[in-house]
Amino acid sequence: MTTQFLEARVDKFIFRVMPGYLYSEAGVWAALDETRQIVRLGLSDYRQQSSGDVAFFNPSAVGTRVSVGDELASIETVKVDLEVPSPLTGMIVAANEALEDTAERINQDPYGSGWLVELRPDRWPPVGLLDSEQYLAVMTAQAEAES
Repeated sequence: MTTQFLEARVDKFIFRVMPGYLYSEAGVWAALDETRQIVRLGLSDYRQQSSGDVAFFNPSAVGTRVSVGDELASIETVKVDLEVPSPLTGMIVAANEALEDTAERINQDPYGSGWLVELRPDRWPPVGLLDSEQYLAVMTAQAEAES
């Protein structure tokens, strides 16, 4: 089964948005696992492409409580050192351990094996996040402003 992404083309770049996920304007996606009541978080395709090739991933510790805007993880790329802000309030319950040895998964599969952390949210659905169509518009405007 192939996923039908929403896409935006800016100059020579194509940026994909996963339908059904929620997004912060900072380019962090949130996907609810209803069975476990856990939210998986990661970087959008645009955010990982605009940040550059990921070299190191350093998540906040499991058990850390975060509020909206608190650092979930830090990522070092060839271009920037990036603090990833939490789009939700809750407790970090897991970090993607596979990224310790293969941080490039964030670039290769941002909506799949490149997820960053899992969080038990204080509230779902959250307030202030964008659906995929809204994020596509915000992301396109951000990409056009940077080009």
